[in-house]
Amino acid sequence: MSVDPKLVRYELSKGVPAVRLVIEQPAQAAMDGWYLVPRSVICMIVDPDGSDYVFPRLGMPIPAGWDEAVAARGGAMVIFGGTADSGPFATLT
Repeated sequence: MSVDPKLVRYELSKGVPAVRLVIEQPAQAAMDGWYLVPRSVICMIVDPDGSDYVFPRLGMPIPAGWDEAVAARGGAMVIFGGTADSGPFATLT
């Protein structure tokens, strides 16, 4: 499933990388077997049922150090729902 770029946010908080998808949380969210495929132009999250969430990376605001944090941790958290400016990784002003 292609995810609208307006519904995607790359986040980094205290060295923990995350991808926020402002979409309804799928039923299989609590299952093991998810993985992130970060590339230079697109990213893809594959769920245990084999559904793909594909979204852009090129031209998106990505925090400095996000790639390094993903490599160091072997992946990133995926956060479903909320809004692009709320949640545990939101930038508070």
